[in-house]
Amino acid sequence: MTLLWTVALVAGILVAAAASRRAVGAALVASAASGLPSAIVGLTVVAVGTDLPEIANSVSAAVAGQGDINVGNATGSAMTQVTLVLALLCLATPGLRADRFTVVAVGTGTSIVLLVDAWLVRDHLLSRPEGIALVAGWIAVMMLMIRFRSSMLGAEPEVSPPEVDDVAGRSHRVAVTSGSVALAWLAVVATAALIVVESFVRITDALGVPPLIASAIVLALGTSLPELIVDLTAVRSGAMALAVGELFGSSLVDSSLALGIGPAIRSTVVSPAASTACVIAAVGVLGATVVAASRRVHRNSSAVPLLVLYVMATALLVVTVS
Repeated sequence: MTLLWTVALVAGILVAAAASRRAVGAALVASAASGLPSAIVGLTVVAVGTDLPEIANSVSAAVAGQGDINVGNATGSAMTQVTLVLALLCLATPGLRADRFTVVAVGTGTSIVLLVDAWLVRDHLLSRPEGIALVAGWIAVMMLMIRFRSSMLGAEPEVSPPEVDDVAGRSHRVAVTSGSVALAWLAVVATAALIVVESFVRITDALGVPPLIASAIVLALGTSLPELIVDLTAVRSGAMALAVGELFGSSLVDSSLALGIGPAIRSTVVSPAASTACVIAAVGVLGATVVAASRRVHRNSSAVPLLVLYVMATALLVVTVS
């Protein structure tokens, strides 16, 4: 039976990753057709779109009363994306460029938010007001980022997918149609997330693995696939700084919006180790921020400290939380 749940888990993660990418593409088309500023699209649609699996898992976990899965997935993904995924980008694209201002501002902010998360779960509960506060905090930060978007996005020109350029300025019908397609793919992501959470609960119960550890490591790897896919596509299109910025932006989404949206619907109980997981993720993100901001152009050598950070943070999580 465990094998069947494992197959369902892997299938759910792959479907969620593929559907989230298609949802992002449709949303970008709708945004361009409706005339929304490209900065708003980049800072909201892309970052949130690649985090749809984590957001959907947060809601599913809250409804199922699995608070540790939410905390583990959100904090684990926040750390994984700026360490392991960024290291893979450095290996795949020697000469990867990063906008230091974006990296420092967003990376430091994410570390602070994760420490706030640790403080919020110290009483072993993420209440509805706390969840709402995390979501509202993300909205506030987005407003500040949009206000200073020129500095946040750096000097590198934004690269839009070809389909976005093709539909820019078209009729309202294009926006409505594309928006409907995006919503349909979002429904697929949500359904896949329900399967992922249920399968994950069954597997961890059968194996006796603490859900917090398993979700922070295994589930976080699976739900970070959209970032890897989207950002590899971005760097191949020449949008290197945007890809690195999107990784840090997604990390911020994980630590705030994704973590808070589930509890905002229904308060969830978490284990005493949840606070420790948040602190470990905060240290990992801060370390990755230092590495990413240490130079403007990253080569294969930059991947080494990022991989070391990921391995050390993961090992520390296993040792301290088990």
